[in-house]
Amino acid sequence: MLNDNLEALAKTIYDYWFVQFDFPDENGKPYKSSGGKMVYNEVLKREIPNCWEVKSLEDSFKIKKGTLITEKTANKDGKIKVVSAGVDFSYFHDRSNFAENTITISASGANAGLINFWREPIFACDCTTVRGKNLSETLFALEFLKSVQDHIFNQAKGSAQPHVYPKDIEILKYAEPSYVLLNDYGKLVTPLNQQISNNLKENQELTQLRDWLLPMLMNGQVSVK
Repeated sequence: MLNDNLEALAKTIYDYWFVQFDFPDENGKPYKSSGGKMVYNEVLKREIPNCWEVKSLEDSFKIKKGTLITEKTANKDGKIKVVSAGVDFSYFHDRSNFAENTITISASGANAGLINFWREPIFACDCTTVRGKNLSETLFALEFLKSVQDHIFNQAKGSAQPHVYPKDIEILKYAEPSYVLLNDYGKLVTPLNQQISNNLKENQELTQLRDWLLPMLMNGQVSVK
């Protein structure tokens, strides 16, 4: 519940700054609402702040296909999650191929196009990964991709086995803010992301403790007073 609230807050900041364009102007006032100059963009079919450029994701972000691995070839005794095409991770492996804070987009099957975000190292398999040059950019890309989730789902091709390819992600268009504005955005949302990560680790540790204690409680090895 707490993490849901933190993620909702991050989305609200993104929407306010990069959808409504009411990021703080040079006077600290909401840009668009305070009369900031807007220009109509033919590509996005909407107004965007003056001097902002429209770019494709591939222009600014690292977009890569995962590495093929199977459950038979993975070392399932490891603790690294293998991310394929499901809603959650598929199984474990003993090494990662991407660091923490990586966006994944499922590549095939019923969930082709599903966006996920991993705050731990992962082994990306049947998915496309997206990362910025820094965490601020990655968190910006995450909110942008979530805002076009339905469009990405609609890109799934193939009747027997639907696929969403890296090229479907690379060509997505967005309005690029300035480096300074992205940096300021990062100062707000990076601590939220870190708190979510800390909460997830804490929950995992509590779950492991429960799984360790429960059998002993059941057979009477330990008791709760």
